Amino acid sequence: LAKICERSRRLRLMILPVFYQVDPSDVRRQRGPFAEHFRAHERVYENAVVSSWRSAMAKVGGTAGYIFNARYKEAELIQLLVKTVLTEMNKTPVGLDAYTVGLDSRVEDVMRLLDVRSNSIRVVGIHGMGGVGKTTLAKALFNSLVSYFECHSFISNVREISAGHEGLVSLQNKLIGSLSSNTISVNELNNGISAIKAIVYEKQVLIVLDDVDNVNQLNALVGNRQWFYEGSRIIVTTRDREVLPSHLVNELYEQIVSLTSGLPLALEVFGSYLFYKRRIEEWRDALQKLKQIRLRNLQDVLKISYDALDEQEKCIFLDIACLFVTMNMRREDAIDILKGCGFNGEIAIADLVAKSLIKVYEDSILWMHDQVKDMGRQIVTEENVVDPGMRSRLWDRDEILNVFKDDKGTRSIQGIVLDFESMKRPVKDPSGDRISWDNFRRAPTFTSAVTYLKERYKTYLETKAEKKRQVTICSKPLRAMVNLRLLQINYLNLEGRFKFLPAELKWLQWKGCPLNSLPSDFPPRQLAVLDLSRSKIEHLWHGRGNKVAEKLMFLNLTGCFNLTTIPDLSGNRALEKLILERCSKLTKLHASIGNLQTLVHLNLRDCENLIQLPNDVSGLTKLENLILSGCLQLKELPSNMDSMVSLKELLLDGTAVKSLPESIFRFSKLEKLSLNRCKHLKGLPELIGKLHSLKEISLNDSALENLPVSFGYLANLEKLSLLWCKSLTTIPDSIGNLSSLMEFQTYGSGIKELPVSVGSLSNLKELSTDTSLEKLEMRKCGFLRSLPESIGSMRALTTIVITEADITELPESIGKLENLTMLQLNKCKHLCKLPASIGQLNSLHRLLMVETAVTELPESFGMLSDDFEKLSSLEVLNLGRNNFCSLPASLRGLSLLRKLLLPHCKNLKALPPLPPSLEEVDAANCTSLEGISDISNLENLAMLNLTSCEKVVDIPGLERLKSLVELYASGCTACSSAIKKRLAKSYMRKIRNLSIPGSKIPDWFSQDVTFSERKNRVLKSVIIGVVVSLNQQIPDDIRELPAIVAQILMLDFSIFCSALKLLGVPNTNEDQVHLCRYPIHHPLVSQLKDGYNIRVIRRKPPTMKGVELKKWGNIWSMKVMTSMREMKNH
Repeated sequence: LAKICERSRRLRLMILPVFYQVDPSDVRRQRGPFAEHFRAHERVYENAVVSSWRSAMAKVGGTAGYIFNARYKEAELIQLLVKTVLTEMNKTPVGLDAYTVGLDSRVEDVMRLLDVRSNSIRVVGIHGMGGVGKTTLAKALFNSLVSYFECHSFISNVREISAGHEGLVSLQNKLIGSLSSNTISVNELNNGISAIKAIVYEKQVLIVLDDVDNVNQLNALVGNRQWFYEGSRIIVTTRDREVLPSHLVNELYEQIVSLTSGLPLALEVFGSYLFYKRRIEEWRDALQKLKQIRLRNLQDVLKISYDALDEQEKCIFLDIACLFVTMNMRREDAIDILKGCGFNGEIAIADLVAKSLIKVYEDSILWMHDQVKDMGRQIVTEENVVDPGMRSRLWDRDEILNVFKDDKGTRSIQGIVLDFESMKRPVKDPSGDRISWDNFRRAPTFTSAVTYLKERYKTYLETKAEKKRQVTICSKPLRAMVNLRLLQINYLNLEGRFKFLPAELKWLQWKGCPLNSLPSDFPPRQLAVLDLSRSKIEHLWHGRGNKVAEKLMFLNLTGCFNLTTIPDLSGNRALEKLILERCSKLTKLHASIGNLQTLVHLNLRDCENLIQLPNDVSGLTKLENLILSGCLQLKELPSNMDSMVSLKELLLDGTAVKSLPESIFRFSKLEKLSLNRCKHLKGLPELIGKLHSLKEISLNDSALENLPVSFGYLANLEKLSLLWCKSLTTIPDSIGNLSSLMEFQTYGSGIKELPVSVGSLSNLKELSTDTSLEKLEMRKCGFLRSLPESIGSMRALTTIVITEADITELPESIGKLENLTMLQLNKCKHLCKLPASIGQLNSLHRLLMVETAVTELPESFGMLSDDFEKLSSLEVLNLGRNNFCSLPASLRGLSLLRKLLLPHCKNLKALPPLPPSLEEVDAANCTSLEGISDISNLENLAMLNLTSCEKVVDIPGLERLKSLVELYASGCTACSSAIKKRLAKSYMRKIRNLSIPGSKIPDWFSQDVTFSERKNRVLKSVIIGVVVSLNQQIPDDIRELPAIVAQILMLDFSIFCSALKLLGVPNTNEDQVHLCRYPIHHPLVSQLKDGYNIRVIRRKPPTMKGVELKKWGNIWSMKVMTSMREMKNH
């Protein structure tokens, strides 16, 4: 057996066990007849060997198979086994060669064409010469698809078989035999066609015809699409392409494939070029162009797409190919530069992407295939092959340095990129490098002080060496480059006068600029984009005065650690982006920044010493992005921020702000608010609920103590993150109104319980909660498809309530919830099974599973094993409206179970022995229930409901139930006489409610009895009996009939009225007897006085139609009062 299991695992074979007169649970646990044998083996064999045998037994014992017992005859079991094996063999994939190369990618390509999710009928032809791999590909496709189809057929060697004696008819019979279980045989071609059509018209089929060489074979076997049921798939392999259908477009694309030599990149680019051409004539024209080119290489094909661009698109394409791609430039930065040049970069880049000339990666980096890039650069090189100075764009370092060295700059040059970043040391905050007393005193010993000085001296030498090797170019050659738009001179020195910079220069990137400030003759008049990031700039402009270019749109000073001030920018009328990220010496901003009416983006991230923003920011009406994350010293925001009416993103992570301004509600366009690590922020303004455009708010690791109720008004909020908010202990109920919320994260917070309303979050896709969460309720959450496997780490959970969800199963990790006391899964109608680990929930008290799709309980519940008793703390088990047929015998081991609720389990056939701790058993409307085990041991059972269990013939042990006070057996026609025999008159002394089939009430009941008080006797209770019937169907969820009332009468006047508790509504119109006992504290007893009597009538007006009261009666139960003297005499 161990060898079989090992071979099954290694070769992925199926095991089909037959349990011949043995219990599967004994096999799995090696107990019963196996226990002694294993003990003997352990004395002889090594532990590892016996352990492998035990593992094999456990595996096979836990595998679904056939149990041979008295119900089966051996012949029947053998027939069943043979049928099962044949069925499984029919599903077995066709064999493939052991070693196939490059097959997977081809299978994936064809699978996309076949698209099993589509309901359309799809036919795919595979054409190629013999031995090329058509059959292998067809077999692999069949194996991938076979599990999706009930009917399937793979017919090999069609060409060879059709040439045989019976020809096409034998092929038809083979196809019919594969697709139909009926033994149909045809002997004539037309009859075969009719038989095949009849089969495939009714069912989805998968048919593979291998090696077809004649169209007549296709006509005889698969005809045309109209034969087939929706969703069918047909695959044909052939050496002769004429067999397959031909279309006009096919002819064209075959020519295109031929002319492009089948090169994937050429096909992609040329295909994108054809995508916008919808008429066949346009395709022919494009094909004619392709033919006219004498193809030297791939670039000739690619240039067709380039030639189709307009002049502006050509210019942008060459900028990207020659300049931007080398820099790994982000899409957003390229758009900014192109905008500075007067181009609409957004549209242009989108068009180039659509035409497959460039791609944009997920991190927004522009990317271009080497062949496309080379094509663009070749176009520029051909502008002047000999003299680089006569070309429009320069990117080669040596050529650029030669142009500057030889002063060969010309008006032809539009762009230069020269980057020496690879020669520099990493830029860092220089404050740590200076020899100062503050730095020196951090070295506590003499040795560490010497080490500190050596490190500083080493840094000094490296800096000196770097200056020596820094490249220097002269500015004079720039004078002739009058059309220069784009200039990059990263990490080099520029000598000479800055007035030589061309007036038309739009973009200047000078990262690592060695200057302390820009000279007075800077900048050019047309400069739109200036990037001086990671420079040594201390002051932007040399001297006083406003030197900023009026047309400057984008200014980037990221990582300028020496920068202390920002100049007056009031003279600028176009600035849209100002980036001052990591300017660690910057303490305040110039007041003019608050009045930049064109500013859209302001980034001050990690300006660690920034203390305040300008007091007046009323001019920032177009600001969309304000990034202040990492401004550790920033304690408050300007009071007049309400003028930022265009703000979409506000990032305040790690700041020292204590509160948000009340005017925040005016940010009507705000979409993202980030307040992570705000250690002084304890609350949010109540008016935050008015931010109707807000989509994302993040408060991770903040000091937040509560969320305002108005939070529920954020109708468009999609993501709420409260990770590690230790002070936050509750969430307002209004969170259930966040109808757009998709991600909700509370991991590491102080929240112990989510509000019930979280179940109303209809779009929620991700719920990340803390391991300390104690209660998770998600009611009416029809959106919920599954629970994460990580739920098992939420060890503090005591309650899980999930109702009306679309979950199909629970994660196996749920068994790790050792503190879970209640699990409710009511009306999860797609829940098909419970995980085996459910048996590990030792603390579970209540399991409620009403109206699910569970048809059998997991092995840890019972069925084949006896693990159910593992749920040792279970007190309430509600499995109503489920479809399982049996309960495990191990149910008896639930020693604390008080309630077993099984209403409307219509397939349940028997109740096994039950635990003596039970107080309530409800099996109402279990219409298939036939047998009940002896219940005489249920000493604590107070209520038993068997309403409409019409097949039950007896209730063994009923008469011994000492605690039973409620018995509902309405509609139990087969066992009514047995019940009456088992219940003696003495039983009526304790009964509270009884319902059984019958048309008579006991003889000792009467109607016309007037109550009279008696000496030394006190009224103990009143028992009322009625006979009622139903003459129409009522909903099966109604548990009692409220249509009958009892009145206390005084001289025919009603002084009190009470509806009788008639539980147990049967599914029959036959008469039912109900007895109801009312104790002394009930008004029907306490208000009954001398001369009063009781009357039973139908309620007027009736609350339920179809209820007929046929008989009624009542009886008093009196108790003798014993005097103190009599008690002493006794």
